[in-house]
Amino acid sequence: MKINMIDHLPIISINIDYNGMSKMFNHVLLDTGCSSTILDTDLSEEIGLLLDLENAVTRKMYGIGGTEICIEQKVKSIFLDKFHLTDFTIQLGDVKEMHGFDGIIGNDFLIANKLIIDFNQMKVLNS
Repeated sequence: MKINMIDHLPIISINIDYNGMSKMFNHVLLDTGCSSTILDTDLSEEIGLLLDLENAVTRKMYGIGGTEICIEQKVKSIFLDKFHLTDFTIQLGDVKEMHGFDGIIGNDFLIANKLIIDFNQMKVLNS
């Protein structure tokens, strides 16, 4: 994954495949200060990733910008770029409207795939 620095923030584009549907998320923050991966709720609905209010858990996210409520739910199978994740816990929230991002890639995704952020090459690499 190629990193673009926009306003001094590492931004990537990532293709997300879910249940046979695919969408490019073009403005995704690569955030090692975030424990969870969060996708914008409205963009996720376009690929059929809907809020599962029966089984979802409400989480309060804390950060420099304040707090935000996200819905946490387990996804049986999802592809983030070339990485296949099974039984992956993901968060859905209003990150596009509130922060301007299509999503946030957090430490859960980086650690699960043993990824290395290389700011010299401006790429996210497999270890």
